[in-house]
Amino acid sequence: MLEHLQDVTDYLNENMPDPVPKYILKKEIIHNSSNESENNKLRESKWYKQLATEQWENGSWGRFHTQDTKSQLKQKFTTTEAALRRARELSLGENDEMIYKAIQLMERYIQGQEEWLDTNEHHYGFQVAFRTLVAANLSLFDSKHPLVQTKKEICAYHLSKAFKNGSLDEDIWEEENRKNNKILLKPYTVYIIWLLQNNNFLDKAKERDFLEYIWHRKDGIYYCTNSPSSDIEFLESKNFLTWLSGLENLCDFSLFPEFMRMGTSIHLLNEIYRLMYNDVSLPKTSPIFGHYSETWSNKIFRKNDMILRILRLLMKC
Repeated sequence: MLEHLQDVTDYLNENMPDPVPKYILKKEIIHNSSNESENNKLRESKWYKQLATEQWENGSWGRFHTQDTKSQLKQKFTTTEAALRRARELSLGENDEMIYKAIQLMERYIQGQEEWLDTNEHHYGFQVAFRTLVAANLSLFDSKHPLVQTKKEICAYHLSKAFKNGSLDEDIWEEENRKNNKILLKPYTVYIIWLLQNNNFLDKAKERDFLEYIWHRKDGIYYCTNSPSSDIEFLESKNFLTWLSGLENLCDFSLFPEFMRMGTSIHLLNEIYRLMYNDVSLPKTSPIFGHYSETWSNKIFRKNDMILRILRLLMKC
């Protein structure tokens, strides 16, 4: 597998000259630090500027989780959460000035020092659940953050209680949730998945149990997919991008490579080679997400962006 991935890396290095893919290749695939000139090119890129120009002074991009359909602002990023997702696609970390401002905002939200613009829904535990999803977003940029660690510990404890004979009892999870009122999200939401990854409070046995549960869950990952990650999809499938997104949201579990070896890794490598050497129908993408190259006017650029996206995932294996 490593030899094949090196072939793909060499191909992309030769065929992706734009700043964003160059930055991602160097940081995530080749594992070399970018120099100041390369970092400046990244900040001058179309996609970085798209994010930066829409960030508000307080570090947000408007509402955090729910879109304001009545807003007069014509922003490409309809929520802060969407902007943070795009920032992760661009491989931006906590040392980036834009992300640092967003992290400070999330800290204030979690600690109740700043009000979010989202409408407060009138159901049990909404504000607790909201702070949990903010903490989960924060964990993707700083998994060791003290405000995140508190949530991670509680999630791991709930999981240890909820598993019986290797099967997750969602009623017990809910019962534990109501006891301490610190999380108040279902175990199959993407936010709980984020909090359970890179989690020092979660032992390997429980991690394996949870991955078995979520990998094969019929309805997929809430807020992300609607089918099991175990159901392999091909590039031509209308479900391919959603399925790929589900895998991306599981890739920081330490046992992720083991689950990928059950046929998914080799399948995705084959899809890369199909993209490299065959005329493949690409799945339809959003106008924002999944783009690395500066322009998508040429199918080759779109194809290479998809190859890079899949390669990033395979490198986690």
